[in-house]
Amino acid sequence: MTIRNDAMAFSPLLAVFLFAVAICASWAILRLVPRPLRPQAGADGRNEGRYAAIDGMRGLLAYAVFIHHGIITWQYLHTGLWALPPSRLYTQLGQSSVALFFMVTAFLFWDKLLKAGPDMDWPGFVSSRIYRVYPVYAVAVLLVAVLALASTGFEVRTGPLDLLRRLIGWATFKALPINGLENTGQIVAYATWSLPYELLFYAALPALAVLVTPARRLRPALVSVAATLILLLYFRNFSLAVLECFLGGIAAAHAIRRPGLVRFARSDRGLAVALAGLSAAVAGFDTAYAPLPMLGLGLFFAAVAAGQSFRGALTCQPALWLGEISYGVYLLHGIVIWTAVTANAPMRSLVGEDAGLYALALAGTGILVVAVASLVHLAIERPAIMAGRRSRALRRNDRAERVPA
Repeated sequence: MTIRNDAMAFSPLLAVFLFAVAICASWAILRLVPRPLRPQAGADGRNEGRYAAIDGMRGLLAYAVFIHHGIITWQYLHTGLWALPPSRLYTQLGQSSVALFFMVTAFLFWDKLLKAGPDMDWPGFVSSRIYRVYPVYAVAVLLVAVLALASTGFEVRTGPLDLLRRLIGWATFKALPINGLENTGQIVAYATWSLPYELLFYAALPALAVLVTPARRLRPALVSVAATLILLLYFRNFSLAVLECFLGGIAAAHAIRRPGLVRFARSDRGLAVALAGLSAAVAGFDTAYAPLPMLGLGLFFAAVAAGQSFRGALTCQPALWLGEISYGVYLLHGIVIWTAVTANAPMRSLVGEDAGLYALALAGTGILVVAVASLVHLAIERPAIMAGRRSRALRRNDRAERVPA
């Protein structure tokens, strides 16, 4: 097969173009979102009590993972192999983004832990994670099951019990083949691999808390150790190099408590150091999961956590909206790529010979990703988060009423 303009598929200009499309799509969708639901960075750099610069960064990271998998899909259409692209930039758009996601997770909850100390509400923490993680994931699993069955002609090929076992595997964050479709995980672009790492961090956090809280709470720590061991035994394939990403977020949570470092991070010199760290990690290494690129990414993340918005690029409304829907973008982008391109024979035949046409198709797919993630956020994700907040508030009120006067 002759592939015309193949170099365009790996050009940095394509990434710039796709990010611009995402910002424009986010801006357009915001016009349809009720004003009370639109994110807005305040003068203190916060967005509804959250770190606005981190929110904006998170949205761009999720979309970077979409671009990463879009390029991998281009390869897959011509080689039949799902593998890292032969471009350092497009490899790092995926790996560095996920590494920074792990830093975000570690930072937010270590920061919360440092603020709460021995008063950390561990049941509330667990509840918040369930309401935050599972509803959108359940939507993704349902769509994966339907698309896997559709790809196999809606004919049960492996037996009802085996099908049920594999669906239970997906429900517990294992991307197993469904109904004989060996590459079922490709429907979500294999993006769910990172979720067990997030779960492991959540499970280990109460045990790690004994390192920084003045009061040693034994029961949460023991439950935490047990949960951590269960996850280690259940998934069995955690990489220490990937787990080290969480250290960057923990370090940033301590760094922002030093006013001098915060002032430097927010200055133009801090901006230059942050960009240098990010550039060195992305341009200088073939993988993000190694000490030196992790150091560069850690410098960049610490600056963002301290409030460096890169002249407002991370705190403009379109970037913040991408941050609001980032979990949906991350989980659902593979499903959109699969439906619009991979499993769409007419589209594959149209764009498969020309990288320019594929770039346009990828831009359109990116717009769909933003639209679908926005819809899921408004219809499912945000209501679930609000339900979780109400549940925790009711539990706190109930606990307060039980305390004797």
